[in-house]
Amino acid sequence: MTNSVRSSGLGTQPVGDVAEVAEGVYQLKVPVPIPLVFVSTYLIEGDDGWTILDTGFDYPEGRAAWEAGARALGLDLREDVSRIFVSHFHPDHLGAARWLQGLSGAPVYMLEKEIDHARDVWSGDDVNFTLLVEHLARHGMPQSLAEEAAAGTRANLKLPEKMVAFRVDEEVSLGGSAARVVHAPGHADYQYMLHDAARGILFAADHVLLKITPNIGRWPDVAANPLARYIESLNGLRSLDADLVLPGHGPIFHDLAGRIDELLLHHEERLDLMHGEILDGPKTPFEVSRKVFRDDLTLYEHCFALAETLAHLDHLVLEGRAELSENGVVYYRAS
Repeated sequence: MTNSVRSSGLGTQPVGDVAEVAEGVYQLKVPVPIPLVFVSTYLIEGDDGWTILDTGFDYPEGRAAWEAGARALGLDLREDVSRIFVSHFHPDHLGAARWLQGLSGAPVYMLEKEIDHARDVWSGDDVNFTLLVEHLARHGMPQSLAEEAAAGTRANLKLPEKMVAFRVDEEVSLGGSAARVVHAPGHADYQYMLHDAARGILFAADHVLLKITPNIGRWPDVAANPLARYIESLNGLRSLDADLVLPGHGPIFHDLAGRIDELLLHHEERLDLMHGEILDGPKTPFEVSRKVFRDDLTLYEHCFALAETLAHLDHLVLEGRAELSENGVVYYRAS
């Protein structure tokens, strides 16, 4: 896929630094201990205090970035933060929310179903580990590898004590303006974006990214057909008034409609590629993932490759282009 949408030139500061990307809106690149390198968090200045959007992992390098970024802005994390918004439950977005809440006393806002989901996923028991091992093995990953991979995805994430529910389409004050809460399923079932129509700003979380594509995967805790819901959501954003897109990862950009077209084309191409892999006979999702993704993935990345492959194969079934069979392990064949 050829990418023609260009980055804005905003937010080019090094990882760990903060920069103003719109009036009263600052991007802090918080380092994360995964291949993505950093997560883009946003600090919005308002008359009633500062709003934080997303938090990064809770680990020493991330905390250091928060403390340095706050100092650079003259922001006291203990006195000046009024609210913490978290777009979705993944640890690179939610992870440091408890620590920041402990400093500031600020409530953490997520969609109501995401609050419940986060509590289920990050409960700390062995049920989710077992479910993930079974999920990976059922879809073709060797049992020993599935156990090692599932262990590698565990995160000791402690949730904030005070979490407040957003409603979809709710309007919230944001730095002297207002933003609408937009449901953005696909990467996470209950992810949201914030759309400030008056200023033409979309805080896009992990829904619309530049240079990379969001991982749209089927995991044990994900509702059926995540790719179909993602495609539907993207198409619904075409008319959104947003001149500035502030994503959770990667470069800031302006051409929302152009990037939507690129993302839709990417998934069309991936569907065709995976369909081609099952034309000569049934394959497990793990076998297909090893064909369509590069060879030098880490075990952690192989989990995400398998989840994304599975979402695409399920979509082929939804389109009538593939059939599923199971005999202890799941196989897909072209229809």
